[in-house]
Amino acid sequence: MFTMRWLKAAMLALVTAVGLARAMPAQAQDKITIGAIIYARDSQYWQQIERGMRDAAAKYGATITFGLNQRKLPTEGQVIEDFVTRGVDVLIMPPLDKQGSVASARRAKDRNIMVVEYDTRLEDSSIASHSIGVDSHELAAAVGKEMRKYLESKGGQPSIGIITLPPINANMQPRRQGFLSALEGLKYETVAEVSGATPEEGANGLENILRRKPDTTAIWASNAGTLAGAAAAARRANTQTKLYGIDMSQDLAQMLLDPSSAVEAIADQQPYRIGYLTVETAVKAKRGENQPRYVNVPVKLYTKSDQQSVKEYLDLVRSLSN
Repeated sequence: MFTMRWLKAAMLALVTAVGLARAMPAQAQDKITIGAIIYARDSQYWQQIERGMRDAAAKYGATITFGLNQRKLPTEGQVIEDFVTRGVDVLIMPPLDKQGSVASARRAKDRNIMVVEYDTRLEDSSIASHSIGVDSHELAAAVGKEMRKYLESKGGQPSIGIITLPPINANMQPRRQGFLSALEGLKYETVAEVSGATPEEGANGLENILRRKPDTTAIWASNAGTLAGAAAAARRANTQTKLYGIDMSQDLAQMLLDPSSAVEAIADQQPYRIGYLTVETAVKAKRGENQPRYVNVPVKLYTKSDQQSVKEYLDLVRSLSN
C-alpha cells in the first residue's frame, strides 16, 4: 500500500515537472551567456550592430556583455581572453584580421565556447560555427556600378580616387576588388589610392586626392568613417567631385537628401539586421536548433535619385533610438 502511494506520488511529481518545463519559456530553461565584440561605438554602424544584438538577446532571454576591440589586434585578444575567463557560452566576434585573429578565437573554441563570426570571416573556417554578414565583394560592387553610370555619363576619360580600408582589415581586399570589378572595361585614370578607416583619415584622403587632381571626377570610400570625413572635406573644398561609398548613417542620409552635397550613392550592410541575426542564430544554435552555416544579409543601395528610400532609412534609425 505504501509502495503504491509512493509510486503514484512520484508519477504525479514527474508529470507536474514535465508540465512546468513545457510551459516554461525556452530561455528560462537554458540561460545563455554571450560575449560580443564590436569595434567601437564611434559610428552609427557599430551602434546599430549593438542595438540589434541587444534586442535579439532580450527577445531570446540571453545575457549579453560587450567588449570593444578598438580596431587593435592586441586589444581584441585581451577582450576574448576576458570572455574566456568569464566562461561565456558563446563568443560573437567580427575578426579584425582573418589570420591574426585566429589564435585568440581558437583559444575560445578550445574551451568549448561556441564562436560565431560576423562582418568578416576567419581564414580557418573550422573555428566559427556560423558566419553572418554581407558579401563584401557584392557590397562594394553595388555602389561601384552606380558610380560607373556617372563616370560613363561624363564622357572622355574620367578620373577617380580610391580610399580603401587599411591592409590589416579583412574587408579591405574583397571591397577593393568588388569596387574595381564594377569598373572593368571602362577607361579611367586612377589619381591616387589611399587608405583609412576614420573620418579624419577620410578627410585627409580626399584632400590628398584633390591636391593631385582638383577636378577628379569621383571618389570611392570604403566605409562610413572615411565617407563621412571625405564628405565633410568636400563641402569645405566646394568641390564638384562626386562621392560614392559604403555604410549609411543619419548624417550621410541627410547628405543624400541635400542637392548641394557631393554624396551620390551609398551601399549599406543593414547593420541592425546583422546584429540581430547574429545573436538570434547563436542562441538558436546553442539551444540545438539547426541554423545555416552562412547567413547572408542582402545589400541595400541608397541613391540621391531615390529619396524615398533614404527617408525610410531615417525613419528606421529614429525608431531604433526610442
